[in-house]
Amino acid sequence: MFGVGIGESALVDQAGDPALQRAIHEELLEDLAVHGQLVFTSEAELVQFVQAVRQLPTHLAKAWETVLSSRRLTVTVSDPQSEPGLSEVLDPAELEQRVAPAVELVLLEADQAELLGVPRGEFSARTPGGLVEIGRLTTATRTTTILAAHQVMEAPMREGINREEEWQDRLGPLAAAASPIVIYDKYVGMQCARRYIYGYKSGDGLTWLMSRISMHTGRRVRIITAVPMYRPGQEVIDEQVLAMAFLAMKEQLGREIGLDVVLVPERKRNTKDRAVERFGHDRHIRFGDRAVLALGIGIQSFEAPRFRETITVARLPVADAKGREEQAVKAAVRPPQEGWLGWARSLRSPQE
Repeated sequence: MFGVGIGESALVDQAGDPALQRAIHEELLEDLAVHGQLVFTSEAELVQFVQAVRQLPTHLAKAWETVLSSRRLTVTVSDPQSEPGLSEVLDPAELEQRVAPAVELVLLEADQAELLGVPRGEFSARTPGGLVEIGRLTTATRTTTILAAHQVMEAPMREGINREEEWQDRLGPLAAAASPIVIYDKYVGMQCARRYIYGYKSGDGLTWLMSRISMHTGRRVRIITAVPMYRPGQEVIDEQVLAMAFLAMKEQLGREIGLDVVLVPERKRNTKDRAVERFGHDRHIRFGDRAVLALGIGIQSFEAPRFRETITVARLPVADAKGREEQAVKAAVRPPQEGWLGWARSLRSPQE
């Protein structure tokens, strides 16, 4: 996470093509929602920025207003009495003195950025002390600060690295700022059942991840997983077994956390054309509307204290991930009225 300052005059910078301008703003908003904290030097500057947002084309204004008014983006004011605003500063040393260390990246309109030392052929420049990067809003996503944030988010989980480091550097900050958290993984239910119902000694990955998520109070987690087809010689893993396994896992955590379970048949025939629908092999974790990370081998990546192999990580568009989840929910087995976990509790005998 990093602090970003944006001069209100930068919002009106044109990228030439309106479609390109829209893409630039939307990509910047996504980066801010995932990685950034928007910092204003004064209350007056915040007001001026909001007024400038309202002057944007309707689709851009709505996009900015939605993010500014939501919990996706943290907005702070560093000094309520500070003057002048970022759009009026023309001395890079003064800029650094006013915003560092709360702000690491300042985005300005092109002419002002050039006056503050950003060459025309470069995407950014550093202030004299090196504490603040100055860039143009129209090329914000090419700045060193944002590119470094992308690298942290999308870097593979390297073989031999401790999973606690992964939590601290990448997953933990996302979990701290987002709810609900959605785990979409075909195999996570089967892995959980094998541990809690059939007594497999190996870990299931999910328990460790849930133990870390549950450290943040008020978190809600939805798990979307498959009910595997029975195959001769294998354990029976049906809705009842899965519900009992997830309940056992939740109780072992020892912390209160909102858990919603969606059970989807591994294969199901479409009632319209009788085509076979399969639960997708793609696996991801969605942190609210902030970010979606696809993991190469899913939640089982966290089974051991250190990663046993290098695991690919990729960012997915939030809308695409939500679409995949909605499709799975439509194909899901209808849960009991009290939900799968409530149903599992009711199945226990009084002695248990």
